[in-house]
Amino acid sequence: MNSIYVLSRPIILITSALMVIIHVAGAYLGFRGLAIPRGVGVYVSIYESLYYILLSALILFTLPTWLTALTITMLITHIIGAYAYLKGYLSNYANPKTLRYYGIYESFELTLILIIIMYVIP
Repeated sequence: MNSIYVLSRPIILITSALMVIIHVAGAYLGFRGLAIPRGVGVYVSIYESLYYILLSALILFTLPTWLTALTITMLITHIIGAYAYLKGYLSNYANPKTLRYYGIYESFELTLILIIIMYVIP
């Protein structure tokens, strides 16, 4: 196990814990056809992009191949998504039906984050 991975473990666990909270809230609201208010959502979208950049920089290739591929996919998705969110493009799609689908996506991402946490905890 490399030293960067060992030293970065507390950072990853703390940032992942916040991601769990964000995604529990996002899934909860999404399943109810609601969205996180934009004032908070702006910060959340930036945080999520930074989380996947941090994760990619610190431990990406210590994860199994399938989890590395999912992490890279989430990194790309969040960078594009944050840009679209900040520009206001996603508001065109915000209605109760699509937000319920977004709840499913948030649940999937929550599962991914929990799996990452399980790999990071020794």
